[in-house]
Amino acid sequence: MFSRSTEYAIRAMAVLAKQPSGKLCGAREIAESAEIPRPFLWKILQNLTRKRLLRSFKGVRGGYELARPAQRISVLQVIDATTPADAMAGCMLGHGNCDSRHPCALHLVWANFSKDLTAKFRKTSLSDLARLSASRKRRNGHPA
Repeated sequence: MFSRSTEYAIRAMAVLAKQPSGKLCGAREIAESAEIPRPFLWKILQNLTRKRLLRSFKGVRGGYELARPAQRISVLQVIDATTPADAMAGCMLGHGNCDSRHPCALHLVWANFSKDLTAKFRKTSLSDLARLSASRKRRNGHPA
């Protein structure tokens, strides 16, 4: 459903959401923890920094941190920062002029689904994601 960039951005942000406030996390640590190829990750981190979802600090003790507390960054904000605006706008059946005036057979179903999904992503914060991720790891026998 998401591009690889968006998936990796969400995973990287979830790693950072687990960090204590004020602790910087290096790209290498994020890449290893989120299982993201480092060259790909650096581009994503740069983009998230430009979009003001992250702060980056250079130097030996540098790294990344969330620009705001994890509970104040929604999953939707991360998706919006990494997904082209028209990515979800096309017709599900490939018709060129599908809109509310000229709907295809799936238009209303997709419009309602998309609206509900967007609302859920807007309500889900990075702290929610980090908490869910930690509980999932515990259930699967991994330390959080």
